[in-house]
Amino acid sequence: MQSRRLQWWVVTWMGGIVFCLLSGALSDSAARPARRPRRAVPLMSAEHPPLPPVRAFAAVLLADAETGQVLFSQNEHKEWPAASLTKMIVGLLALEAVDRGLLSLQTPVSISRRASQAGGRTINLRPGEVFPLEDLLRAMLVTSANDAAVAVAERLKGSVEVCVPAMNKRAQELGMLQTQYQTVNGLPPTDGSPPDVSSAADMAILARALVRHQQVLRWTALSRVPFRAGQIMLPNTNRLVGKVAGVDGLKTGFTYKARFNLVSTAQRGPLRLIAVVMGGQSSKIRFRTAADLLEWGFARFTRLHVVKSGEPLGTAVRVEYGSVSALQPIAATDASFLLRKGEDADLKIFLQLPAVVSAPIARHQVLGEMVVRNSQRTVAIIPALSPWDIPKAYWVPARR
Repeated sequence: MQSRRLQWWVVTWMGGIVFCLLSGALSDSAARPARRPRRAVPLMSAEHPPLPPVRAFAAVLLADAETGQVLFSQNEHKEWPAASLTKMIVGLLALEAVDRGLLSLQTPVSISRRASQAGGRTINLRPGEVFPLEDLLRAMLVTSANDAAVAVAERLKGSVEVCVPAMNKRAQELGMLQTQYQTVNGLPPTDGSPPDVSSAADMAILARALVRHQQVLRWTALSRVPFRAGQIMLPNTNRLVGKVAGVDGLKTGFTYKARFNLVSTAQRGPLRLIAVVMGGQSSKIRFRTAADLLEWGFARFTRLHVVKSGEPLGTAVRVEYGSVSALQPIAATDASFLLRKGEDADLKIFLQLPAVVSAPIARHQVLGEMVVRNSQRTVAIIPALSPWDIPKAYWVPARR
């Protein structure tokens, strides 16, 4: 009976979970509205990354791609002309439309006269030509084609004028508070209006949203991409691809006012980092600075995956009066931690579960918790849930 049921808590150090702690695979965190990355002093190393003189750039930032945790930054909220980094949000809107089934990567896109007349870096699109959406997205993100960006924006929203407000709306939803778009490709407006502006912090937020679409990284990891059925190979403007280990994206930008901007991302093992450089004095400085930020981050930090959402926790709980005699609780959420290298050896995992529970038990009913601790504090508490409904067995007691 419930009143006679002995409730006791066991603290278990599980070999299987230890193995998962050391070598488990990561599941991406549950989707939630992006928030501004915050500087986390506990994770900061005393050593700063090697950087050129401050006047060599306007702002820099290094962040963990999974959580948005900022590992290093200078002037991260400084408003700065975005230049071609603007194309990142056009790409995001297009891929989100594909995810919702509104478009596909093979959707035909007709080139308008307006698109064909875009200035700056182009791929010489001609009015009336038709290309798959994928080809234009690839050209826009990899080789920074301004005419492709206009064509994609027109296919998305019908016109540039309608697309720009949609870009600003999505930026606000993501929490990009220093960002204001005027164009779809980052070219300086010819009517005297201000240019697109953003910040290093906002670009990191946008990059996090964009890299969740793995197709982007498959494109931006290439040194060249085909166009016009392979007759032309378009070069990647990100010179870190193929030069710095793990770099597989993301986007460059340049205007005379913005100088040289770069958002770059790399993955090594379970850790993906995002480096942002705004206003580099030269192209060489932006690439060198981003490379130094990435190398510094990978040398000092690691990501540790403990358990995935829905994964069994490895310990059974006895069930009284139920249709089954035992169940194995599952994790309510992913547990993944960004740590300084060497700190992972200090983590310990404890399961706090009752020895017995009585039916009926609802699916996802909280039965206990997994506690992750280091020597100083509790790092995380993950609820332990019932994996299914267990009705009460009125006709026969469950076996024990």
